[in-house]
Amino acid sequence: MQLENLWREDESKFWLPILSLPTLHWAKPFLSILELPNALIENLDVWIAIYERAVIEYKTRLQKRNSTINIHQEESEIVPLVVTNALFDLAQQLGQDVAIKFEQWVRWQFFSEEVSSALEIWELILRYVCRRANFHSNRISPPAALVPILPDIANLVSSERRHEIESVLEHTVSPSNYENLQDAEMLEFDEVTLFSRAIDQAWTLRALQIIAEKLNDQERSEVVTWALSQAVAMKLKNAQDKICGDKYLKVEPLCFNVPSVFDFPQPNNPASSGNCTSYPNHFCT
Repeated sequence: MQLENLWREDESKFWLPILSLPTLHWAKPFLSILELPNALIENLDVWIAIYERAVIEYKTRLQKRNSTINIHQEESEIVPLVVTNALFDLAQQLGQDVAIKFEQWVRWQFFSEEVSSALEIWELILRYVCRRANFHSNRISPPAALVPILPDIANLVSSERRHEIESVLEHTVSPSNYENLQDAEMLEFDEVTLFSRAIDQAWTLRALQIIAEKLNDQERSEVVTWALSQAVAMKLKNAQDKICGDKYLKVEPLCFNVPSVFDFPQPNNPASSGNCTSYPNHFCT
């Protein structure tokens, strides 16, 4: 794989806002909900300093940009360099495993269509079944083994809980750190939206993990079969492809084999080996 294949032009504008999330003072109470590396959460001052340097580097490179080139094209070249340098800096200070896990958390949390689709459909199905049995006419009775678990996961998939978090964030958040950046379109996904999405997915993953912990293989298979039927009854499109069998119904942390900047030498740094055996291209959150 080539280094440039790691980056999609339409994703560039989201990287810096996403990387800012652990640096935001209002986000600190909620970081433990997410699947971020513990070492990062325990050493936030390290990442805050790295991130601040990354923003300065971004602004400096953008100011020196070639005015004849479209700003979006220029940004799609600048952001990968800035992000890669920040991740290598994080690896140097907190260890390469921490940097790899953080990078891949960003990639699967915000840029994986499969993960996003799977967790969204599971959330909808579980929320639906956790409501009163007579609340929906097209509610399909869940497997007997799942019924006693529903009270344990109801709060995790509750739309009310999500609205409460969003309300707290909206009343806590100070003006965006990005208001002075050159490209205003970086705010297409504001920090509250990004953070709320991350929390939603973390809660859904936890709900699925609780189900997996309490059921055996046969019972988990029955839950998948039921979920597919319930999705059809709810008229959710492409349910079979999105649910992904029992892939997300696991006790152990999810593992994703995805490419990483650490599969390559650091840009403008000949000393970096880029040895894939030194920087494995997969992680478990």
